[in-house]
Amino acid sequence: MRIGTIGCGDWGKNHARTLAGLGVLAAVADADPDKRAAAEAEFGAPGLTTEALLADPSVDGVVIALPPTINPDVALSALAAGKHVLVEKPMAMNSARAEAIVTAAEAANRVAMTGHVLRFHPGYRALEDVVASGALGAVRYVHATRLGLGKFFANTDVMWDIAPHDLSILLAIMGEAPQTTRLEGIAGVTDVPDFAHLHLGFGSGAKAHVFVSRLSPKRERRVSVIGAAGMAVLEELEAQDKKHAVYRHKVWREDTGIRFENAEPEYISLGDAMPLTAELEGFMDAIKAGHAVRASAREGLDVIRALEMAAEGAA
Repeated sequence: MRIGTIGCGDWGKNHARTLAGLGVLAAVADADPDKRAAAEAEFGAPGLTTEALLADPSVDGVVIALPPTINPDVALSALAAGKHVLVEKPMAMNSARAEAIVTAAEAANRVAMTGHVLRFHPGYRALEDVVASGALGAVRYVHATRLGLGKFFANTDVMWDIAPHDLSILLAIMGEAPQTTRLEGIAGVTDVPDFAHLHLGFGSGAKAHVFVSRLSPKRERRVSVIGAAGMAVLEELEAQDKKHAVYRHKVWREDTGIRFENAEPEYISLGDAMPLTAELEGFMDAIKAGHAVRASAREGLDVIRALEMAAEGAA
């Protein structure tokens, strides 16, 4: 199998480096000839224009790591050229453009995935599994926190910049799209929100909150799931053996009020797979199988629809 990358920025180079390590990197492409040349020298793969890469019949698929305003046009060109695509998140800045990618991929019978790399993180996969197993009972509430001090993009707010990570996990856990949203955003140093608190309501009756910031003095990355029969927490920044904990807490009603019993955490063993490697291996497996099992472009479309819905309900 031969996979090319389009975009030689920081994340595009991460993809190229990983694909080179897997022995499948066909070529690297970028509109900037200097970036192309640097990537060619670093990864030992031909540096091409996007048009030349897409015209190569030996290339099976491409990873597109460009600004989200550019992603859709390049993805559609790649699909028209018969390539399978993995498009970095967010794959577009509105649902109409994202839906065009999904429609084109289905019409061309090609795999289209979105780069929601946390769907391939062993901790989040384990969290999804424990919810799907029914061990926590019906999900009542999910709280996701992703805070840090990071890159700033003056024209892209923190919801589009960071929240897709947690929304991709949240929608996978819930198995349904939100019915209601309310967004509170605050600008800190840019003219768009650098902090955001998103409230979501689901048809099942469950609620969720997503809190994201790119202007925080310390990093926090946590997802907590509260179920009728138990609770689970994924602490992304904890040590490997402490990342994923299940709590068999009991909470029930009696005539005298609400009673509860605490339980010690049960730490779930996680694999040591690197998320980006697992994502790219998942892309290749999807090409072989003819369909994506995780992080499909349709799932990416659902995330973008949730972002749009949130923006419409902004406070």
